[in-house]
Amino acid sequence: MSGTKRFSNHLEAIKVTQEIYDTYDFVPSFAVATATTDYDLKTQQATAFANVTKAATILLWTDQDISIKFNDTGKPAITLSAGDSPFEFKDVLKITNVFITNNSGNTANIKVLLI
Repeated sequence: MSGTKRFSNHLEAIKVTQEIYDTYDFVPSFAVATATTDYDLKTQQATAFANVTKAATILLWTDQDISIKFNDTGKPAITLSAGDSPFEFKDVLKITNVFITNNSGNTANIKVLLI
């Protein structure tokens, strides 16, 4: 078996590093009118993405059923049911913007925490 390597049965532990964040942004309650499509959180809310340019975690509260898209309006929408609020999106991707669509028939009151 010259020239071939043998693998040992020894398994090394995978090292996991937990990142600690030192800043956040909080967008206090704001309203998104019914029949609004792709409400641009970053543009419409001054405190969104002011300190956190790329969020790793988002907590979102809503009192109406809405849908959201991350980073680009061309991405698929994620439907959020008001009864399941708050929603946590953690370490799914680096999020640079959130687009909100409200077709609930009522004004949606929303809060967002970005970390």
